[in-house]
Amino acid sequence: MVSHDAMKGLIDRFNSKDDLKNDGKAWNPLKFQFKPSDGAAYYIQFNEDGSISLNEGEVPDAKTTFVAVDQVLEDVLNGKLDGVRAFLFGKLKVSGDLSSAQKLVALLKRAG
Repeated sequence: MVSHDAMKGLIDRFNSKDDLKNDGKAWNPLKFQFKPSDGAAYYIQFNEDGSISLNEGEVPDAKTTFVAVDQVLEDVLNGKLDGVRAFLFGKLKVSGDLSSAQKLVALLKRAG
């Protein structure tokens, strides 16, 4: 799963930056689901210390769910494809809180 690996890299960079983890504290205990249509589902969860955990499977209480083919998810995570454009052109489906989805993308982009 290329998007899972891309997410892991983003999370590792995020968790290594104290300023980002400090911002992440406000997101605890939010969870965000990622469902590659051609791969296994995974989700991220913000922890009390502001760090992010990457977990396998599905979570019923996700704030937002992202669904796309694995390559599209990877391209969005790596910044090769703008998430809003992917959503508008139907390559990415987002359900749940769209505002939180946009804020999450901006926050993860800072981990770059």
